[in-house]
Amino acid sequence: MCASVFTGIRIAPANWSELYEAAKRRAARAGVRKSRSRFRTAKSLEEARIKVASVYVVKTLRDIALTTPFLESLHPFYRELLKTIIDENAYRLCLSRIYSVSKIIEGLAREHAKEVLRSRDIREIRHNRKAFFGRLGSLLKDLDWCFKTLRNWQAEMVKLPTIDVSIPSIIIAGAPNVGKSSLLRSISRATPEVKPYPFTTKNVQVGHLELGEVKVQAIDTPGLLDRPLEEKGPVERRAVAALRFLNGVVVFVFDPTTTCGFPLDYQLAVYREVKSLLEETPIVIVSNKVDLTSPTQASELVRMLGEEAKNLIFISASYRIGIDYMLNEVKKCFLCARKS
Repeated sequence: MCASVFTGIRIAPANWSELYEAAKRRAARAGVRKSRSRFRTAKSLEEARIKVASVYVVKTLRDIALTTPFLESLHPFYRELLKTIIDENAYRLCLSRIYSVSKIIEGLAREHAKEVLRSRDIREIRHNRKAFFGRLGSLLKDLDWCFKTLRNWQAEMVKLPTIDVSIPSIIIAGAPNVGKSSLLRSISRATPEVKPYPFTTKNVQVGHLELGEVKVQAIDTPGLLDRPLEEKGPVERRAVAALRFLNGVVVFVFDPTTTCGFPLDYQLAVYREVKSLLEETPIVIVSNKVDLTSPTQASELVRMLGEEAKNLIFISASYRIGIDYMLNEVKKCFLCARKS
């Protein structure tokens, strides 16, 4: 299993005061070796407090800015997927502002530390330390909207599915209840990984298998590829668009028995939309539940598919009928794609 590109993200604080108060607590614990001079000890202590607070805040801000992925550095699949949950301009602006403020605070700490060392009495020392923390608070407060917004986006990022963009993918599509999950379990040796998409109440399931010596992942995306385009929102359409960046083959599943609860004309509409949305991705079409399908039902599906019916494969996901033949056709598609 590959690691998600969204692991290792430093989550932004819930608000500016959370970071500010944490910095103040660390500063309060700062200690220095006492000098015989109370004045020198005070200088060293307040300088240390400024340094401890600034180092903590600067590191936190830079970790947030540098561990949260830059859009341009992501694979197109993940870049498109991420765009479903963020505002691109605000995302870039917040990462840039957070990093820029870290540099300002670094300079500010040096400036105030020097002022502390130049102070002529204890009152002036404390005044300079308080001035630093006042400016630190103002700078962090200006980042409050970015902290809250970025934190919400980061929470959604970690929910995104772990898809290995370096290996071939079987994208299982079809109307609800046609047997997509059963097919995934049938072809996948491992128990499917189930993760929620942030833009739908449904789940994505990922299973893994081998076609000969080639490692392949199978992806079932209910809620994205199970209804016509007019029923999808703009976020879902973009999520589907992300799938076209995978090295993939679509296995589209029909249920000619219509026990799924959807008539064939609806299923055909879903099929047409999947073809239009993933127009450059090869498609293998299968008719599931062959163990329950009557000759009349099979003939009706063949009639509705027209010329495309010549490539139709009859299977039973539950009883693994026709599965090996289907996987062989999928393998051929991958081989053809590799040659082209």
